[in-house]
Amino acid sequence: MANRAKLSAKLMACAAAVVVAGVAFADDIAKYDKNMAVEGIVVTNGIKWIDGKLLPIEGRAFNDVEHYYDRLPAGVTTNVNGGVRAMKHHTSGMQFRFLTDSKKLSFKWVPYDRNLAMDHMPSTGVSGIDVYRFDAKSGRWLYVKTGRITNAKGAQMQIPWTPGTPCLVNLPLYNGVREFSLGVEPNATVSALGPRKSGIDKPVVFYGTSITHGGCCSRPGMAFVNIVGRDLDVPVVNLGFSGSGVMEFEMSEHLARIDASCYVLDCLWNMTLKGAGRSVEVNYEPFIRNLRAKRPDVPIVMAEACDVYCGGQDAKDKYVKQLYDKLVAEGWKNLVYLPKDDMYTGDLEGTVDGVHPNDWGMMSLARAFGGAVRKALGL
Repeated sequence: MANRAKLSAKLMACAAAVVVAGVAFADDIAKYDKNMAVEGIVVTNGIKWIDGKLLPIEGRAFNDVEHYYDRLPAGVTTNVNGGVRAMKHHTSGMQFRFLTDSKKLSFKWVPYDRNLAMDHMPSTGVSGIDVYRFDAKSGRWLYVKTGRITNAKGAQMQIPWTPGTPCLVNLPLYNGVREFSLGVEPNATVSALGPRKSGIDKPVVFYGTSITHGGCCSRPGMAFVNIVGRDLDVPVVNLGFSGSGVMEFEMSEHLARIDASCYVLDCLWNMTLKGAGRSVEVNYEPFIRNLRAKRPDVPIVMAEACDVYCGGQDAKDKYVKQLYDKLVAEGWKNLVYLPKDDMYTGDLEGTVDGVHPNDWGMMSLARAFGGAVRKALGL
């Protein structure tokens, strides 16, 4: 992300101030001189707590935000529907990635909203976090533990850690965080990870619906957008908004601000075929043309609605396929079409409620979208 280098530099500078071989810790000096304290780092009960704002973060695309962990800028206007404006506080797709020499890690966070769960999605997915470690032998990110939450005042978790192992922490999908802190041993360092082996440092930006948002998997790491990020070794930005991804023209302006490696458009479930406000026939073409005009060299994936059961999305899929063919005929390059037949397992077992994917459904979506993104990026 554009902000990652600055955050990483600040973090490493802070780490250097806290851990210096052979001399006193800055936090110890702060006991005697408060002006020497490192802002955002506090040592209590043998744990050095580092404010999340100092950690290397991905999935955070804008700096001009109302709250640090918001997904969209503060300047989103009423030309964008209220659902997007409300759910921009959700941290879906945001993750911390870092390297540490601490032998144990602690995490504490305060949710943005008091509602921790939904009737078809558990609190672990809505408001929890989960942790992954990188396994050098397999070259894969492996799941470690889920941070559960039962109190709107916040939650805390501690896990043992192998020093030198890269760590990934996924933030909540359908809630935000007001505060987040990473706890390490008092003399431990934390630093940003190096360049990705994929060579892709710019994010893949997903714009879509509740399914893109992460509904309704069991924990953040199982959202298909996050799975794609791990499997392809690419940074991601998740701009899925439950019931609210309707491709207003202003949203194309916000997406175009992001220096992306690829855009993925997956909004059809939330849109009607005709009419005003959220119509595919009215909104889609101006949206994609503006996005391409602002970012002419960035690949775009056009996805059908992932409905293989009742055919209720067929008319919208047909319109988008015709638009895709039209754009290709005009000479558009770097355009990938993703048909719905590639997305699901072919039965309802991949869903929670007949629509929203469970973890199995998310894996199927990840394979389909991952394949489309891989093609778009030439991986």
